[in-house]
Amino acid sequence: MKKFNLDKNGIEIVQLSKNIRNLILNDVKKNISEKLKLNKNISFIKISQHLNKLDDESFNNLFGNVATRYLSLSVTKKINSYMNNFKLNRKFKRVFLHQMSPLDLKENKKLKKKDFCVYYRVVRKKRKDTLFIHRDCDFWKLHSNNKELAPIIPGKYTKRIKIWLPIYGCNSQNSLRFFNQSHLHNINCKYKTVKGLKKPELDKNYVKKNKKNIVMPFKNFNSDVVMFDDECAHFAPTNTSSNLRVSCEFTAMVLQ
Repeated sequence: MKKFNLDKNGIEIVQLSKNIRNLILNDVKKNISEKLKLNKNISFIKISQHLNKLDDESFNNLFGNVATRYLSLSVTKKINSYMNNFKLNRKFKRVFLHQMSPLDLKENKKLKKKDFCVYYRVVRKKRKDTLFIHRDCDFWKLHSNNKELAPIIPGKYTKRIKIWLPIYGCNSQNSLRFFNQSHLHNINCKYKTVKGLKKPELDKNYVKKNKKNIVMPFKNFNSDVVMFDDECAHFAPTNTSSNLRVSCEFTAMVLQ
């Protein structure tokens, strides 16, 4: 399998420490089990059985809002510290996480403004729980013009790099996909309003012409973590091969 490079391809595989991975996995499981009122030591197999019994309205009430899917501060503080020491295997001056937006605080009263933003996603089998093809940078542009959506950024940065961690149910047919080298392309983006919210839409001609450049970079789903340029176009396919797909993600603010 091809080896990807962040600068050249816009994506790269790295490994986080086993301790950090376990902290994330256990906190995600705790958050989900609390929502479903299940034992915190329950397996993801059992969790998937409960989740797939939910109708769409119940699922969206529990998991539709990212403000209710943030990991606990005790865990995210350790992730923030780890990332600044790890520095993504590069000679960056500083790597840190951003904090909550006013909208996050409004929608989840348990959050504090200095909590770090690390969240998980759950995608049920053959349900419309996935996002469209997008670039994270286009959401940042949207949020920067809206005080309600703009997160607290505790320091100077020159670049944003997204981290995506497979947790459960991810495989070669069922994980994040990327448009190779798309971070180097000037892709047109327009914003459309869906249910009262503005969302970015990438140029459909670009997507059509570059389908041959879609790649899946993972080799080992038990250890691989993908980092990618926030100008890299990507998407997650509909979950057709697993009863449940669980992943965790966050944005690393980088001072080069």
